[in-house]
Amino acid sequence: MFWVNPTMADSLLDFSLFNPPEVSQRRLPEPVVSWLVQPDASSYCRQAGPKDGFVSRPEGCVYWLAEASRCTIVTTGHTSHSQLGHLLMHCLQAR
Repeated sequence: MFWVNPTMADSLLDFSLFNPPEVSQRRLPEPVVSWLVQPDASSYCRQAGPKDGFVSRPEGCVYWLAEASRCTIVTTGHTSHSQLGHLLMHCLQAR
């Protein structure tokens, strides 16, 4: 049997179940989401436009247009479902 110390676990390998916030708690209730792969995701999000805001993390970023209810998630070629989910949460909350 293989045991992993939770303090040593990689947050990008988190496969726990996830419940998104209720629609009433989202700033973008049902956004159209696009996903791009770029070598330097953070730089891409900073330069992308138009946008109402963005969040950047080392593994990727997301930017959004609130009125159009659109988000673009940008990652490098090395990402995970957990990372995509984290960026999607920022999209839904537009923060």
